[in-house]
This record gives sequence, C-alpha cells and structure tokens, in this order.
Amino acid sequence: MMSILVARVKISPTGPGLNASTFEPLISDIIPSGSKIRNVTEEPLAFGVFTIYSDIEFEDTPGALDVIEECLNKLEQVSELETIAVSNTSASTGEV
Repeated sequence: MMSILVARVKISPTGPGLNASTFEPLISDIIPSGSKIRNVTEEPLAFGVFTIYSDIEFEDTPGALDVIEECLNKLEQVSELETIAVSNTSASTGEV
C-alpha cells in the first residue's frame, strides 16, 4: 500500500487582503489530482497581511512534493512559498 504524506506549506501572499478563505479554493483548484487539502489557516503578519499555512495530503511518490510546490508557485497571489514540514500519516485513520 502506498504511504500517504502531509506537507505543511507556508505561503506569503503578494499583498494585503489575501487570507485563508481566499487561498483555499485557489490551492484546491491547482494541486494535482490525488492530492487534497486537509486545512488552510492564517496568521496575521502586519498591516492586513496574513501568512497562510496549508496542510496538503499526497501519495509518497518520487517528485510528488516538487510538483505540488511548482503548482502553488504558479499562483499569482503567492509571493513566497516554503514547505516547513512533511509527515507520514496512516491512510486508514487519516491521523498524522
């Protein structure tokens, strides 16, 4: 059985007013099929700018995380992207 991983991605938006509710549909639309969003959260940074965190679940195949990062970097609303953690999850329970 294929292992399932979850990547926590930190996104710096291009400007103010871009928050978790803005990014969730953008991320959902652009990540490869077979990947899914577990959650999207935000932390206030300054002056209406938020840092966005997204947990994205995907199969542990060679290059899968690279493809996800490339897709997210194509979003014009993304100024900077950093994968800050990757963890293994149980496919049967969905727990990390």
